[in-house]
Amino acid sequence: MNADGDATTPPREDVADSPGAQHLRTGGVLPEHSTTPTLSSAVSGSGEDGIVPDIFSGDFARNPWPVLRSLREADPGVHRVATPDGPPAWLVTRFDTVRQCLIDENLSTNVKFANGSDYRGFPVPAPLDVFQTSDPGDIARLRRVLVTELAPRHVGEWGGRAAQLIEPTLRQLDGIREFDFVDRVAVPLPALVLSELLGLPPNARDQLLAWANSTMRPAATPRARDTLASMQQIIRAVIDHSHQSEDQTMLTRLARPGNLSTAELAGVVFYMLFVWYEVLIDLLAGTVLTLSTRPAQLAELLTRPDLSSAVDELLRYLSPQVLAGPRFAVTDLEIDGQPIAAGQTVLPCLASANHDPQKFDRPDEFDINRNSPPHLALGYGTHACVGTALIRPIATAMIGKLYSQWPRLRVLDDEQIPWRSGFRHRGPLTLPVKPA
Repeated sequence: MNADGDATTPPREDVADSPGAQHLRTGGVLPEHSTTPTLSSAVSGSGEDGIVPDIFSGDFARNPWPVLRSLREADPGVHRVATPDGPPAWLVTRFDTVRQCLIDENLSTNVKFANGSDYRGFPVPAPLDVFQTSDPGDIARLRRVLVTELAPRHVGEWGGRAAQLIEPTLRQLDGIREFDFVDRVAVPLPALVLSELLGLPPNARDQLLAWANSTMRPAATPRARDTLASMQQIIRAVIDHSHQSEDQTMLTRLARPGNLSTAELAGVVFYMLFVWYEVLIDLLAGTVLTLSTRPAQLAELLTRPDLSSAVDELLRYLSPQVLAGPRFAVTDLEIDGQPIAAGQTVLPCLASANHDPQKFDRPDEFDINRNSPPHLALGYGTHACVGTALIRPIATAMIGKLYSQWPRLRVLDDEQIPWRSGFRHRGPLTLPVKPA
C-alpha cells in the first residue's frame, strides 16, 4: 500500500533506484501567509557549530510552518535539533529525503541500533514493541496479515455501522447551542469506531473510552506514555476475548492459529488502538477548524458523495502526525551530504515534507480540489501501510457523518484556540463550536 492509501500494494521501491536514493549514502562518518518569526538565525548550521535549536517549544504546534520553512530552505535541510525530552536528534525536512528515510534499510526503527545520547523515543515494553523491534521479514508478514484484514471488502462491512455508531454521540448534543468539540466529540468517537472495527468486547470498549477520557481530554494531566498500565490491561482483555470468542471479528481472525502469536497480537492491538488514537482526535478537530474558516470549500465538500480526496488534502495540510517514529542509523551514513554517525537518531518530519514547495504547489494553502502527488501524512512504505488503511476510511466515515448531521458547524473564536504543546503530534486542545 502506498502513502496515498490505495488498496493495492505496489512492489517496494529498490533503495538504489528510488527517486530519493541519491539523498542517502552510507560510508559517511500553518495558516496561509503567516508572519510568525522564523529561525533563520538559528539554522545557519547543522548542529556542528554548537547551535541546537529548540524548535518544539512555544507556538510550534499551532503554527509550525514558518520554522519548518526556514529549516527546509537552509542547506542541507537536515538539522540537529533539541527534543522536548532533552536529547538531540537529526531532523529531516525535505519531501524526497524524508520519503527516502522512511524506506532506507540503513535507518531502522529498532532501538537496538541506538547508541550515544541521542533521543530514543517513547520506550515501549515487549511485546507491545513488535513494530519497533521485529526483523524486516516479520514486519512484512505482519503487514500482509493486517492489510488483508483492512482491505476494502472487510472495511466496507463496517462502513454503514460506523455512521450508526457516531450518530448517538452527535444526537446527544442536539439542542446544545455551544460545546467543546474536542471534549464532546473528537475524544470519544475514535473509541467507539475502533472498538467496532476491531471487534472489542464491551468491557474493553468501556476501558478504552475511560483511558481516552483520562488522557486526551483538555483537562487531562497524565500523558498517554504515562498510562502504559491501563493500556496493558485493555490489551489483555482484548486478547483473552479474541482467543475465546466465536464471533467473526478482525481480532478473532487475527488470533486464529497460523496468523499471529499472542505476543504479536498484543503488539498489533497496541499499534491499532493507541498509536493512531491521537492522530484521529487531532485530524477531526483540525478539520472542523479548517473548514469553519473556509465556507466556500465546506459548501463544496457537502456536495461530494466521496470525501476521500478531501480527507487526503486535510491530512496533508494539517499533518496531525508531525514526525514519523525515530529512526536509528545502522551504520555511518550521509543524508543530503550531512554526516550521520552510526547509532544517532533521525527524525523524518512528515509535516515539513507535506509543505515542501518542491513537491506541492502553494503548500501552505488548503485546497479541496488539489491534484498533487501522494502526501506523507501517515508515513510511507512498510510502516505506513496499516496506518493508511486504517485511518483514511475511519476519518472519511467520521467527517462525512459529522457534516451530514451539522452542515453549518462552525468554530466560535478561531483566533484564541489553544493547541497541544506538540512534538510528535499537533491539534487543537479545545475547540468551542456552534453546530448550527
